Amino acid sequence: MTSPSDFPNQSECLDNSVETMDKLFQSFEMIAALAEEEIRQQKISETSSIFGLSEASYREQFQNYIDSKGDQPQKKSGTPIKPVTSLLKPVSLLDTKVSDFVDFLKEVSLVKLSAVLGEGALLFAMVSYIVTIPSRQQQQVQKAREILLHTDHKYDESRIAALKVLDKGCAGNPGLVAPNAYLANLKIVGCSRWSFRLQNLNQWSLRSWQPTDLSYSMLAGANLSKANLIGTNLQGSELQNANLQKVDLQGVNLRGANLTGADLSRANLTGADLSGAILDGANLYGVKASQANFTKASLVNAKAPWSYFDRANFYRANLNQANFNRSDLEGADFYKVNLEDASLRFTNLQGDTRFFEAQLREADFWGAQWANIFQIKRGKNWQTTRQTPKWEQKVNLPMLPALRIGLIKPKGKSSLFEAYELGMRRAANRRVDIWGFESEETVAEEASTIDKMIELGMDAIILRPSDRVGSISALRKASEAGLVIITVDSCLEKKVAEDVAVACFDTDSKKMGYDSGVHLNKWVQQNIIGQETSKSEPVNIALADGAVRDRNYPYLQGMIAAMDQSDISWNTVASVGVDDLHDIAQVTAVLEAYPEIQVIWGGSNLATKVAIAAVERLDLRGQVAVFGILDLSQDWAKDLLDSTNPLQSIIDQSGVQTGQQATQRAIAVLRREVPGEVYKEHTVEHRLLTQDDAEQVRQLLNEAGSL
Repeated sequence: MTSPSDFPNQSECLDNSVETMDKLFQSFEMIAALAEEEIRQQKISETSSIFGLSEASYREQFQNYIDSKGDQPQKKSGTPIKPVTSLLKPVSLLDTKVSDFVDFLKEVSLVKLSAVLGEGALLFAMVSYIVTIPSRQQQQVQKAREILLHTDHKYDESRIAALKVLDKGCAGNPGLVAPNAYLANLKIVGCSRWSFRLQNLNQWSLRSWQPTDLSYSMLAGANLSKANLIGTNLQGSELQNANLQKVDLQGVNLRGANLTGADLSRANLTGADLSGAILDGANLYGVKASQANFTKASLVNAKAPWSYFDRANFYRANLNQANFNRSDLEGADFYKVNLEDASLRFTNLQGDTRFFEAQLREADFWGAQWANIFQIKRGKNWQTTRQTPKWEQKVNLPMLPALRIGLIKPKGKSSLFEAYELGMRRAANRRVDIWGFESEETVAEEASTIDKMIELGMDAIILRPSDRVGSISALRKASEAGLVIITVDSCLEKKVAEDVAVACFDTDSKKMGYDSGVHLNKWVQQNIIGQETSKSEPVNIALADGAVRDRNYPYLQGMIAAMDQSDISWNTVASVGVDDLHDIAQVTAVLEAYPEIQVIWGGSNLATKVAIAAVERLDLRGQVAVFGILDLSQDWAKDLLDSTNPLQSIIDQSGVQTGQQATQRAIAVLRREVPGEVYKEHTVEHRLLTQDDAEQVRQLLNEAGSL
């Protein structure tokens, strides 16, 4: 019986087979180059024995090799044979001859096969497989093209599979027709080929990389989001309104492509060629387009804030009404570019950025960073541009520009927003001014306040959105104007926020509600069960929640989860939604109607305040305890330190820390220390404050200082 030790090492076997096969192909090359038929036949007889093959087998493999190349030997005696000048057709032999052959043999072990058949037979099989690769690849390419030709469905996995086959086979499909097709995450990287050099048969050389040709394709409205297309030629293609979000287009040929209205947000266009391309109305938010070529391209009304166009070439491009606010344009060439009515607020124009003969009529350069005052003066009508007051003096000053960060806060007293503002001022320095803007918590009033901040030339806005959906329009307007947007206490939907805000700082609302519920259960066990009721009797609770607002609902979810996990029996006697101070009447009515209520839980700052006021109005101290979500202030700290007060615990949202961290982030983005186009959500740790831990209340109150 044959044991595993009787076989050679598998990798050694493969290496030896590959080396031998290489020599076999070299012998084919040399014999094919011989002009005399008699000498050719003699060499075949001599060489076949070297490889352990019969003369007939060697001759058959030699003929297959010649056939695969399309160079047929002429068998008429005395007639010169056309010499072979290249080794193989475009086939990646080094990659294919082992890996594909192993797949071809499937589960058959090459080691065992070589032991059974012998080296000669194994080589015979491998050569037979390899020399037929070109014809089989051509069949696969043709089949893939037929699939692309007949696929007309928006969602069709076969289309993606066919494109991958073409990419792998170093083939293309110019004129692909796939409007509105779903091609998200498609990966096309192009291909490289190996070949022999006839001058040195022992040397392989890597042929040049070539892209997959999809030029002049019809891809209007297609979804190519997050695709990798660095190996694609898309010259002249129709890509109107296509979804190209986060697509990798590094170095891609997009000359003359129609990208009108396309969404290229956060795409990578580094080194791409877009000369003559049409990008009118395109979304280029956060793109990376360093050294890209936009020669004679049209970007009318294109939106490209927070993008990178350093060293890009805009020679004679049309950028009329385009938006490049907060973008990096260092070293870009705007020779004879039309920038009429364009917006370049807060852009980086340092280095060798040039505006020679550019049309600058009514362009907005508010807050732009210049290398010198002569850059803009080489353009036409530069006197009509909008500039920061005394901009020429500031260009020559060696200090960082002053920043203005505004906080939108509700009208009237708010302990949370007072904490935010205190934290913001602690994070600011002499070159940062903090502004406060009072506004009603409505979408319309908020939008009006944002317009005012844009007009005043603010650098950043920190706010709690009035509505996660309704606030988007005004915030997008501010972002496109170059303002850094940071939300607190309520994060926007992440997919939307990525194109609007740079960050969100918020506590974990559900965890806050849960921690409040855990303490409530603990307090009930210590103060009610065993004193007023038996453990089997339910504890009567009333909910005064703020769930009318989306941002408050997680508090309620967390608290209910804590109650469900406890071993205490609860009876929810009443539930009241609180959205206004006038709702104290409803809470008071509930307490009067249900005198058995022992606990009120407040599900928001306002709801907790209303619950406390209702208990005190009815003089129910000592009978009804109040728990809830409430931010630390001087007044609430005093209540917690008063053992007779109905307020037993609050969950503080760490407003000072939130304001401080949000401001630090805004400054870092404005100073270009961190990328402004990258959105990130930050969780701020909340704090449970109870009557049982008076020392912590005092300590935190001292930290809050002036609150």
